[in-house]
Amino acid sequence: MPTPLSAALPHLFDDAGLFPPAKLPMAEALAAHTRVLAGEHSHVVGPFLCPASRLAEMDACVAAGARRPPALGVIGYDGQRGWQKVFGTPGLVQVEAPLHAGMPPAPGRVVRYLELPHHGPVDESLDAIAAAGARAKVRCGGLTRDAVPSVRWLAAVLVGCAARGLVLKATAGLHQPFHRIGPGGPQHGFVNLLAAVALARGHAAAGEVAAALVADEADAERLVACVGGARAMLASIGTCSIDEPVEALATRGLL
Repeated sequence: MPTPLSAALPHLFDDAGLFPPAKLPMAEALAAHTRVLAGEHSHVVGPFLCPASRLAEMDACVAAGARRPPALGVIGYDGQRGWQKVFGTPGLVQVEAPLHAGMPPAPGRVVRYLELPHHGPVDESLDAIAAAGARAKVRCGGLTRDAVPSVRWLAAVLVGCAARGLVLKATAGLHQPFHRIGPGGPQHGFVNLLAAVALARGHAAAGEVAAALVADEADAERLVACVGGARAMLASIGTCSIDEPVEALATRGLL
C-alpha cells in the first residue's frame, strides 16, 4: 500500500559510489550504477556522481564498453578552472562545489549546488547560496565522529533553507533510515531527515525539527507519516551505496 514514504522515494538517492567509504574503481562504480538502474528498485536511483577530475577516466571506461550514466552530477573543487568543459558533458543534470569555489552559472536546466562549510555559520552561508541563485548542499556525516554535524546545527540549516525558500541536497553518512548510535557515535537517518525537512517546510520551530532528527526507529510510524511534501525542499541524498538504504527499507517493509 502506498505511504507518504513511497511518494518521497523516486530518484531520492544520488549514486556516489566513487566516493568514500565505498570508493569503488570507476569501472566497478559504472557497472554497479547500470545494475541498480536495471533492478527492481530503479525508481529510487538518481544521477551518477563523478568528480570533475575523473571525467576523462569515465569517458575512457565508456569507450571500453561501460554504459554511460543517463544522468550525471559533477563535483568540482578548483574554482573557475575547467567548468566550461564540465558544462559540455553529456547527460549533465547537476553540478556541485564548495560555497566559495567560484563556480560560474550553469547552462540551461543544469542545477547548481553550493556546499555549506561543515559546522560553519548557517545564516551567512545560506544567504550567500541564496544570493548566488543556487541550491544548498549539506554534509550529514563522514568517516570520523567529528564529521557528523550536531542535531542543533542541522536543524538550523533546515529551518534556514525553509525560511529562504532554498532547495537542498544532503550527502554523507545517511546509509540507514533512522537515527542510531553506531560504533563511532550518533548517525543521522534519512527518514528522520525527510521528516525534519517536511516539518521545517511547514514552519515548525527548530526544536521540533531537531526532535525529528533524533527520533529512533521506535518512532518509525510517526516519522514516516511526517515526510509528506519533503521532496519539494529535499532534492536528493548522496550515498556511496544505493544497495544499503534499499535493503534497509526492504527489510522493514517500507519499499
